[in-house]
Amino acid sequence: MQSIKKIIMLVAGGLIIIGIVIALLAYALVGFKWNAFNTSRALEEKSYTYNLSEVSSLTISELDADLIIVGTDDDRIKIDCYESENDSYNIQLLGNGNLSVNRDRYEHWYKQIGFNFNNQPRTVTVSIPRKFNGDIETSTMSGKISMSDFNGLNAVNSNTASGDINLKNLIVNNDVSASTISGNVDLSNISTGKDMNMETASGEIQFQQGKTDGNLAVSAVSGALNFSDITIKGDTSFENASGNVDLNKFAGNRILISTISGNVLGQMIGDPANYAITADSISGKIDVPHSGLGENSFDISTSSGNIDIEFTAAN
Repeated sequence: MQSIKKIIMLVAGGLIIIGIVIALLAYALVGFKWNAFNTSRALEEKSYTYNLSEVSSLTISELDADLIIVGTDDDRIKIDCYESENDSYNIQLLGNGNLSVNRDRYEHWYKQIGFNFNNQPRTVTVSIPRKFNGDIETSTMSGKISMSDFNGLNAVNSNTASGDINLKNLIVNNDVSASTISGNVDLSNISTGKDMNMETASGEIQFQQGKTDGNLAVSAVSGALNFSDITIKGDTSFENASGNVDLNKFAGNRILISTISGNVLGQMIGDPANYAITADSISGKIDVPHSGLGENSFDISTSSGNIDIEFTAAN
């Protein structure tokens, strides 16, 4: 038995040595240039244009490239991206008016064999007339999503795994949704006719200057939630585990805040007499105004975090 083990070890050692020798010979044959082993194809910038009148909605699915969607004063939709022979985009204008953009990487399995040292930047820029009034749905794995400067979209839905989401200067007639696992969500100057939903696991959520005629639902696991200059006409709910909830100049009617170890800090716009206020913390300090008898509700609960809420009159 011992002799068999020795033979196996000798054979394995010999194969390792042979592999190292072959690798060194190959390295020498290419002039000791590591990039010579690169089997990836160079990326080429491509542009595609579509008439706005033909498009009623836009759907983009990406892997690792950043998505930039921006409103312009042009009258056509333009898509700028980078492609190679084995890493391209499948762009289709469907019969229902949906413009679909999907990343098609490695069409055949054997094209995945080799080394890829391509450090070229990967972005997809979609320029759309700012008057576009359809839906925009975007998703990526690790790429960032940025959307700005539209004044009448129907709905917005953005999802990533580890990329950040940045939405700003948007007027949306219906819902806005932004969801990521480990990325941050950053919104500014957003107005919606219906609901807003924001989700993250380990990232932070920040929202400045916004209003919605519907409900606001925000959830996180360990990231901080920071909201400033916000007006919500419907119901508001914040759920967080270990991150803080910080509200500044926040106006709402029915507000629910729940955390485990995070602090809850708030400067609310309005009169506390119009709210039925409840605040509970197991080990944290509580400083809130006396509860009024109004029809509005403000419920706050945390396990070990502090609660500090104050109200200021609307200007």
